[in-house]
Amino acid sequence: MEKVKKATKEKRRGSFPNSVWNRERMKTSARLSDFPLWERIRGFGQNIVWSMQRIKRGYSDYDVWSMDRYLQRLIPDMLLNLKKNRHGSPHLDEDDDACHAKWDKILNKMIFLWRESNEETCSKKNPYEEEDFRCFEEFEKKYGTWGEKLRTKKEISEEKKTGLSTMHFMDEVPEYKDIYEKYRAEQERLEKYHHKCWSEAMDMLKEWYWDLWD
Repeated sequence: MEKVKKATKEKRRGSFPNSVWNRERMKTSARLSDFPLWERIRGFGQNIVWSMQRIKRGYSDYDVWSMDRYLQRLIPDMLLNLKKNRHGSPHLDEDDDACHAKWDKILNKMIFLWRESNEETCSKKNPYEEEDFRCFEEFEKKYGTWGEKLRTKKEISEEKKTGLSTMHFMDEVPEYKDIYEKYRAEQERLEKYHHKCWSEAMDMLKEWYWDLWD
């Protein structure tokens, strides 16, 4: 589709939030109190390797390990960059200003849907997350990570015969059952919302795919 040129050129800028240097592993490795020196050096070196891979082939092993999440971050970042720095818009209206406004609206919706499809950037959060985590830590201290202390004599005896461990979870303890179920019910609702946003984002991507150039 023919592009309608913008009257002004916005300054190109950006913090590149999808850079491997801004990812959680790099930020975590940089915290002096959290990791020994060798681990921070290793994290720094790994980021250099990933950066070189992106220069050489356009993507890194880090991107491939979680391609779905990587694309969920990359696509809205690129769309936002296009929106801020583009020189033109698809011919959506005879009036240039209206044309640019309509394209901005389309890009904004695509950015929103991609961000909402990603648990990390979604505006909706599980209201029971903190309480569930607190209860899990409490459960872990009382009964072990996999509820080892809740095992019965029969289960322990069976483990010795089979070599298979028996696991118990928070919902088996009455004091944690309510928060466990509330958290997981809400998480299921959020996952449906993420998938709905992803589906809409993909539909828009298909519709406007050939116009995503400047």
